[in-house]
Amino acid sequence: MKKTIMISLVALILMPISMGYKIGDINHDGSVDIADVVYLFKHRNIPLDEGDVNCDNSIDIADVVYLFKNYDEMRKPVVFAETFQLEPHWDEGYCIVVDSKGNKFVLLKEGASNPNIPNAKVINIPVQKLVTIFYSPFISTADILNDTSCYDTIKGAPLYAIKNSPTLYKYYEDGKCVDIGKSSSIDYEKVTAIDPNIVFLGDWSAHDEMEEKLKELGITTSRFYTYKEPTFMGRIEWIKFAAAFWGEDKYNKTEDYFQKTWKARNNILRKVYGVQNYPTVVDFSWSKYKNLPGIYGAQHYYNKMVNNFGGEYIFNDIPGTSFQYLDKETFYERAMNADVCILRWFYGDVKTKEDLLAINPDFANFKAFKNGRFYVSHPDYYVWETKDPIGYMMDFAKMIHPELFGGDDDLKYYYKIK
Repeated sequence: MKKTIMISLVALILMPISMGYKIGDINHDGSVDIADVVYLFKHRNIPLDEGDVNCDNSIDIADVVYLFKNYDEMRKPVVFAETFQLEPHWDEGYCIVVDSKGNKFVLLKEGASNPNIPNAKVINIPVQKLVTIFYSPFISTADILNDTSCYDTIKGAPLYAIKNSPTLYKYYEDGKCVDIGKSSSIDYEKVTAIDPNIVFLGDWSAHDEMEEKLKELGITTSRFYTYKEPTFMGRIEWIKFAAAFWGEDKYNKTEDYFQKTWKARNNILRKVYGVQNYPTVVDFSWSKYKNLPGIYGAQHYYNKMVNNFGGEYIFNDIPGTSFQYLDKETFYERAMNADVCILRWFYGDVKTKEDLLAINPDFANFKAFKNGRFYVSHPDYYVWETKDPIGYMMDFAKMIHPELFGGDDDLKYYYKIK
């Protein structure tokens, strides 16, 4: 199916080739400003992944215009994420962060002067004892940094999240990290015994209740809505939020990691730019208990990634990012004829046609099942979204356009059903 390529401006911001430079810093002078626009206007013989700011696989006046219109956005410390804010003042010894519920924190280095930001809670950094309710973003960021000083601070988390990190699980076995219960129901006595500097909670309604209870106990809380980010890069950008609580050095390392990921994403966009064939794609989950399919709205980062990587999500007419179950008849009406099916599955490995049909025999009638374009996630796929976002994005690119990316037989986090 052919369609006009529609990619949002923000999604196409340049990632420079040299790690450590600001996004959009074309002339590599350490800042993003009008000088970069002038430089790009005068110099077109620069590497494609530096000068092609609109990712249309060429460097021309359109890139100059784009850079001129967007360099103010490019200079900001947070570009994609919409559910947190961050304002680093590392030279002055602090960083301001605002979480997903508007809670404001001043992360203060030892010996630095408190800037006395109104309505802000001061947290001395690097933080010494934290508790987190999910694997991402704190445990995942610790795994990315692979730094003992980060793991040392994670004193409590649900056991499922601890198990997702081999290093933190060893801490748990050694009694250095505590299982605080379930993500939906924590053990307040264990949390209180930890005496954390801060507890990080997600976006569930159960976490609203936890927040109130922890406040009654005099424990500082913060909220992260990582999974409500409308873009995949927005979700990944939460590593900056997490790393800021460990100080400037960790923050800078995650900035470099984020930029590297951004560069890889833009390279994928360039490769799919101008494709004439847009396979129809359905990305969905299947409830083992309800025996029903579940999908996210078209603005969810999974489905945006499908559209941006040269596919056409078959439920683009369902707005928003919320998850919902569909009745089988409604789902089958479109999904049965989709060129590509991507199933997110939590309950064990599904590698063969027999494994897949054990979930739902009706999959045998799907076009994707018959043409060899049916894929099923590894059960821990969500761990690798932030732990290896480049590999995860490349899986999506290969599933949607295997002909452009060397085939789909070497996926890292999805099984191709054979």
